[in-house]
Amino acid sequence: MPMYIEINGLDESGSVGETILFVRVGTGLLNESQIFLRNIDFFNSLIASKNILKGYDSSTLLKYVLSFIEDPSFDVTIFRIFPEAQLKILRSFSILTAKDLYSIRGTFVKLFDSKGNLAKVDRKMVKEISEATNKLKRFRKPEYWLDSFVKSYGMMLATLKLADMLKTKPGFTSYFWVIQADGGYPFVFWWRDVIGKKKHFKKGTFVISGVSNGDRYYPVISTAGIIAASLLRNIDKLHGFPVYPLKYNDDFDVAHFYESHSKAIEIPTFQHRVLFIGKIPENLRACIPYLIHKRDRHKTYEPFHVGTSMKWFFKKYSPGKPENTIIVYGGELSQKDKENIDFCREKKYPVFHISEFKKDFQKLLNELNTEIQYFPENKKQRLSTRLKNIEQDCMSKLD
Repeated sequence: MPMYIEINGLDESGSVGETILFVRVGTGLLNESQIFLRNIDFFNSLIASKNILKGYDSSTLLKYVLSFIEDPSFDVTIFRIFPEAQLKILRSFSILTAKDLYSIRGTFVKLFDSKGNLAKVDRKMVKEISEATNKLKRFRKPEYWLDSFVKSYGMMLATLKLADMLKTKPGFTSYFWVIQADGGYPFVFWWRDVIGKKKHFKKGTFVISGVSNGDRYYPVISTAGIIAASLLRNIDKLHGFPVYPLKYNDDFDVAHFYESHSKAIEIPTFQHRVLFIGKIPENLRACIPYLIHKRDRHKTYEPFHVGTSMKWFFKKYSPGKPENTIIVYGGELSQKDKENIDFCREKKYPVFHISEFKKDFQKLLNELNTEIQYFPENKKQRLSTRLKNIEQDCMSKLD
């Protein structure tokens, strides 16, 4: 029997201390093209991120939201975490941070003897000092640490609730759910902890991936982010939609969550990465991670543009492994870009020129062109013209 694969995007909008909305958008593989077409229709772009919304009025954004909520081909779920629940999360965060700092204090106190002189430092002490200083790295970006703690907790609660909402489809006996969450690994570090907790979350039946700036590269994350940001801008209209509150769970092992989150902040972790080198057209670059993902739905690649030394990038963000890192280059290349490409080849990373995605990109454009033919005549002309402009801008760079 065939397997049903559902792609789910999860994103949020809001600030800690105020209302935060989490939105999930789920759909089958055959409907992803509709996201691209609506992005072209509303925003004249294949992938539209939250960053571009400032230039659009509220009524336009609400029309975009309703186009998905009222479409049975898509499942849109809205979650809300109120300030009261956030306060409980932050209370736990503050207490655990204080305990952590006090334990670090003890490490440095042991550096001195009873007279206040420096004690003899052995290997064990050096290891403890190293661990303590690594823990302090999380304070380098305190706003991000706190923000990601609250929002990753919300992401986890939303995902667990989502597990009860996943629907089976007639004619299918096996299922695979892909959940792509905006924000990177610090927002989904808990994914192993949910295995087995829900009937749909059994090993081999789902995958959860965190993607930094995922709303710029993956269609379902893009749509989830735009819906979340649009509804937050129209918070007075929120009562017209079904919204699920996310509450603090007093029985939850928040200490384990805190420790795991802290490690996710301290140690850069990536499941799969695609690193871009050179000046690649925006619409093309935005689609490449998605095109790679289409080849294997089990893998969601986290994209980064490297404009500095690759050695420095690997030192700061971890070199990863050649088997889970892809290098893609194209467009105008600086001398630094060429050095980075040579360096990656020497280290045996798979390196691809953007032209190697020409067939995949052309296939996507052809699929969109086919779908456009079923639109009303007035909209068909506008979509065709816009898609043609995108095609001309990108395809010339792929030769």
